[in-house]
Amino acid sequence: MIDKIVSANGESKSGGKAQKLLRKLAEIEVSVPLIEDYTSEIGGELHAQLEQQAVLHAAGKLSPQHAQPPAVVVVSVDGGRIMTRATGQRGVHEPAWKETKNACLETMTSATCSEDPHPQLPRCFQQQAYVEKLVREIHAAATSESAKNAANSAEHAPGEVVESTPHEDPSATPTPECDQRWQPQRLVRSCLSSLCTSDEFGPLVASEAQRRGFYQAAQRALVGDGQAWNWTLQERHFPDFVPITDFVHPLGYLYEAARALAPTEAWSVCLRAAEAVWQGRVSDVIAALRAWQTQHPIGSDETLAPQEPRAVVARTLTYLVHNEPRMNYPAYRQAGLPVSSSMIESLIKEINFRVKGSEKFWNRPSGANAILHVRAAALDDDDRLSRYILSRPGSPHYRRSPPLATSA
Repeated sequence: MIDKIVSANGESKSGGKAQKLLRKLAEIEVSVPLIEDYTSEIGGELHAQLEQQAVLHAAGKLSPQHAQPPAVVVVSVDGGRIMTRATGQRGVHEPAWKETKNACLETMTSATCSEDPHPQLPRCFQQQAYVEKLVREIHAAATSESAKNAANSAEHAPGEVVESTPHEDPSATPTPECDQRWQPQRLVRSCLSSLCTSDEFGPLVASEAQRRGFYQAAQRALVGDGQAWNWTLQERHFPDFVPITDFVHPLGYLYEAARALAPTEAWSVCLRAAEAVWQGRVSDVIAALRAWQTQHPIGSDETLAPQEPRAVVARTLTYLVHNEPRMNYPAYRQAGLPVSSSMIESLIKEINFRVKGSEKFWNRPSGANAILHVRAAALDDDDRLSRYILSRPGSPHYRRSPPLATSA
């Protein structure tokens, strides 16, 4: 029963919709507050289970679940956002966006090649409308949203979650199809999501990787978007994994720089730079930007606006120089490894389906953390949520009668 209730809440858009599904499909009558209580309890237990697994891994006592290690494994990490509120009072108080930590651990199938299997820039990245949409999405993900006006006028119980349907952009265009024959394909995915810090999140990811035998795989990679905590996590917990900077994020920087430097020819400039980076010639792009920077110096007493061309070029250079060692894309493709963080980006969108929306606030930290763990477990390919609930060691929800002989 608990499995049905919590799974419905983890997969539905809201507790109210979960209640309706349970009534119609499982013929279970349960209140929304009780659905949220069960979800909070299971989410807390899932977090505790991962922490215990991390302790065993740190002590060297965690063994892989399968004797045969996988051939190709990829760990992808990225941050998300969730709107939270203070607990203890009715209504929404002290609303604030908090960063979530997310990880996607996948076994994959791929083939190595004697040379770069796709040296030319893919067709999707040659389409201006598609690239512009990607850049907008990257910027939107990094932009804070304010919820104070709606929050102050709301009246809800301290444990409640205020929910509504998020805005959908009807003008959004579908993603063009890319040639995927050279790309590694996913086999089995594990998902992690938490409100904890990156220092606390790293051991959780590492222990899940150990449980699935990732450290014994022949081909290992960690993909990130270039944030510093991605590579700190990689250096501490996955030092022998190939670090790869997602190609889409530098593409966004290149597009911005092209618009700032050549407004009338921005797309052609961006295409040339993108092709150079795709082919592993990042140093050429860095040299060109540095040459322009030399001709347009920044005075010691100058304060530049964020969109001023010199400021844009400086940001782009900083990103490229910092990530250049992790941008050898021809070598990654030749080794059968991914060059995109589309796996983790897709996972974050799946998580956001449940946790984000207009006027949707989660109690921090316990309420937000619980729903993140439940949603991530529900998205596991091996149905980790149901496996955990159905194998819990005992339950506080009912009393077990002692055996007849013992009671006698």
